[in-house]
Amino acid sequence: MESHTIVITQSRMAGWLMFNRFHKMDEKVDLKDSNRKIFIFKDSPPLRKAMEQYNEFKQVVDNIY
Repeated sequence: MESHTIVITQSRMAGWLMFNRFHKMDEKVDLKDSNRKIFIFKDSPPLRKAMEQYNEFKQVVDNIY
């Protein structure tokens, strides 16, 4: 069975996606580390593009500081 969701483990990435109007489908405790959460989003090309934009933005900011 093919999954049409993507699991995000970074809260900042999840926040970026929600800021860009992507809706979180679910949020669960990470089974590997109960102190962390995972964020589940519906996978789509626009979501992947927003993730790429986040990574580009993050690199620019990291280079400034």
